[in-house]
Amino acid sequence: MKKSILCLTMVFASLLLLGSCGEEPVKEEDNTVPVEIAVVQKGSISAENKVSGQVVSGTQESVFVALSAPCTDVYVNVGDYVSAGQAICKVDAASAWSSYDTAVKGYNSAKDTYAAQEAQLSQQVSAAEEALAGLQQQFEAGEIPQSVVDEAKAQVESARAAKDSALSQLESGIQSANAGVTQAKAALYNIDRNGNVVAPISGNVISLNAIKNGFVAPSAPVVTVASASDMQVSAQVSEALVSKLSVGGKATVSIPSSGNTFQASISSLDRSANLQTHLFGVSLKVPAPSVSGLLSGMFADIIFYTDTQTNVVVVPSEAIQTGIDSQYVFTIDANNLAHKIPVETGLVGDGMTEIRSGLVGGEKLVTVGQFYLSDGVEVRVVSAEV
Repeated sequence: MKKSILCLTMVFASLLLLGSCGEEPVKEEDNTVPVEIAVVQKGSISAENKVSGQVVSGTQESVFVALSAPCTDVYVNVGDYVSAGQAICKVDAASAWSSYDTAVKGYNSAKDTYAAQEAQLSQQVSAAEEALAGLQQQFEAGEIPQSVVDEAKAQVESARAAKDSALSQLESGIQSANAGVTQAKAALYNIDRNGNVVAPISGNVISLNAIKNGFVAPSAPVVTVASASDMQVSAQVSEALVSKLSVGGKATVSIPSSGNTFQASISSLDRSANLQTHLFGVSLKVPAPSVSGLLSGMFADIIFYTDTQTNVVVVPSEAIQTGIDSQYVFTIDANNLAHKIPVETGLVGDGMTEIRSGLVGGEKLVTVGQFYLSDGVEVRVVSAEV
């Protein structure tokens, strides 16, 4: 029995010895702070000025009709693209076209009458002038007295006066008829022979007052079309900002509703402030490749860049920390020790900040993990941007 207990004790001890031989050695704890770094460089930077704006069409036209008429059909909706001359809606313009045709016939008839009368009266004047010439020769030959020549002269003057008077009245008739044509034509402005109200330019429909089975009237435009190839973004800016902008300057424009972001150039600047808002208008030209999908009236976010500085020290803005009364960054040395460096900042733009003092370029700047550092702490670089 004692032998059995002794054997079991030895076996258990052997198992403990074997188990302890298989354990891994205890690792030494790593107290370094993991960080990401970037080398400080020089570059260019501009101040960002963010304002809100709106997409507008550089060219837009409204179509009015000079008559009140029933609208029998509507072919488009607001937002649709239309081509110049495309039918927008159909109105009952039969009586207006009939009046126009009647006015045209009256005008043509007045012109024909004038031409016929002018030919007839001119012939009468010519005949009187020829008779006078013959009598003048006879008088010079002593065949007739002066009184006969004087009477012939009076007939010539009478024929000329009759011609001028008749043609003057006929000219008045032509002018009156032409005015009738003009008036009748005005009532049919942008309405074709089929009664279709047509688009004056190619672009997007931004307003539409035509309703099927309703009426169109001179008091409101039937449709307003904004050119889709000549789009602009307009904004209102303060006097402090407008003085820093110039025609041709660039800005970044974002259209949240369409997801478009593009670079636009300033096409015009107001030189006087709006009397109500005391702000200055700015227009930006949308480049052709960015026009697609834009509609007049869409809201825009605009970033103007001003006060550009070149060849200055710039660092990622997130690398800068703010203390009670100063700003600072962390750099690391050759021994991977962190150093707290006070800095003076300048322009801020596009995720970068100008450093006016504290850094000169070439330093290893901590860009991630800086919030866990203090001066002299050892770090471990896990990612570096050279």
